[in-house]
Amino acid sequence: MLYLQKAALTDGREVYEMLQRIPPENGFLNSCYQMDWAEFPNWLAKRVNMAQGIGLEDWQVPSTTYWLMDDGIPVAMGSLRHRLTDVLRERGGHIGYAVDSAKQGRGYGKALLGLMIQEARRMGITEELLVTIHPDNTASRRVAEANGGELRRETAERVYYWFA
Repeated sequence: MLYLQKAALTDGREVYEMLQRIPPENGFLNSCYQMDWAEFPNWLAKRVNMAQGIGLEDWQVPSTTYWLMDDGIPVAMGSLRHRLTDVLRERGGHIGYAVDSAKQGRGYGKALLGLMIQEARRMGITEELLVTIHPDNTASRRVAEANGGELRRETAERVYYWFA
């Protein structure tokens, strides 16, 4: 069974190891990639605090990190910004996601984005949701389209999918 699980201070080695298999690519930044295990608890604490709006830098907004779990095993990560600024409308969007490189091609991206959209609505985010994608990331573009995303704009750096 697939479900979302919020990042928590109690997350352990399975989550850490999954994150080590998600290199930064196609515009998605996994700041935990190649991080030492000893630094992981601090990284987690920062993610938990971000969800509550604690310790944000000037350009940041509250953002919740989730793991896509498949029968208790983490297979992907997602980030949900609670609102957008003008800069984030251009360079970020509401939702970012990435699948464990060992688990790609199994439908996890599609499931994760669908669950993240549902979670945004459950949280009370009623505005249209934005997902920005690197133009060459055809797999992620298919994921957005499969979840009802409407392509409204393209630049050399990003394509912009909106979800009603």
